[in-house]
Amino acid sequence: MRDAQSLLDQAIVQVDRGQTVTAAAIRDMLGLADRAQTISLFEDAARGKTAEALVAFRAIYNFGADPAVVMLDLLEHAHGAAVAKALGPDALTLPKEQAARLAAIGTALSAGTLSRLWQMLLKAYEEARRAPDPAAACEMALIRLCYAADLPGPEEALKAIQSGETLSAPARGPSAPSGGGQSSGGPGGSTAMARAMTQPATAAEPQITLQSFDDVVALIDAQRDIVLKLDVAKFLRPISFRPGAIEFEPAPGAPNNLAQRLAVRLKEWTGQPWLVAAQGGGGAESLLEREQREKAAEMAALAEDPFVKSVLEAFPGAEIVALRKLATPEAAAEAPVEADDED
Repeated sequence: MRDAQSLLDQAIVQVDRGQTVTAAAIRDMLGLADRAQTISLFEDAARGKTAEALVAFRAIYNFGADPAVVMLDLLEHAHGAAVAKALGPDALTLPKEQAARLAAIGTALSAGTLSRLWQMLLKAYEEARRAPDPAAACEMALIRLCYAADLPGPEEALKAIQSGETLSAPARGPSAPSGGGQSSGGPGGSTAMARAMTQPATAAEPQITLQSFDDVVALIDAQRDIVLKLDVAKFLRPISFRPGAIEFEPAPGAPNNLAQRLAVRLKEWTGQPWLVAAQGGGGAESLLEREQREKAAEMAALAEDPFVKSVLEAFPGAEIVALRKLATPEAAAEAPVEADDED
């Protein structure tokens, strides 16, 4: 109780007389990081975004967060993502939005990858506590995390070797090392080089790049996943999109596993992990809602057309049932004409 009173006295001193003590002031006083910021940092590390992860860490550190505490937060996020992968986001005692983000990470990563991240973060936490420069230790740990995020795990490497595939580590920019940079202790390092020496090089398959939510819809249509296409069109109200991450508001009646199914399919089709998270609100129209609104607007405009009005007046009780767009004369003229049978 005395410790709590001391902390309360310190918090009161942080603000001017008569002002409210905010959560941000308490975090700054105790050297804590905002959980939403550390979840974003964990997302960047899990996706192998080295530059973004370092920038995010430095922003958190410059606000006064303790590097060791940041690593401890990342440990909690790795545990939360693994639990959400197994039991769903409702198993986490977190706000709905944060639980959904961790569940999306768990969906995008395998159980083996999450386990490796936990082990690496556990080591990073000990390093941050004992290092003469804790911030530098955290940055080196984040670099290791981002590098490991792009490497195949032991189970994936074993499957690839058994199937005769060639393993290769991703290049890190134009100056990526071609030989000595792959250590035999890394996941897949020496095995990848041995396979590359014994098998001829093959051209890399072109990766699918999605730059907008419309590209996602077009990809689902091209892959002919009819069930997913209908669910996305009917229940997904997009909030934000960036390559590798989608946030949406689920429409009423949406399947509970829609985010997980979409993340799994996008990873399968693009070869990259995707974070797909359902938020509480703020989404735009779903594709079906937009189509229905546009159709209603077209029908309303049609009903106001003078010619259509005159037809409806001439035939009492008539109503517009459907709107069908006919081909233009130019398009009809260009259409191929089949020859009649001679007999």
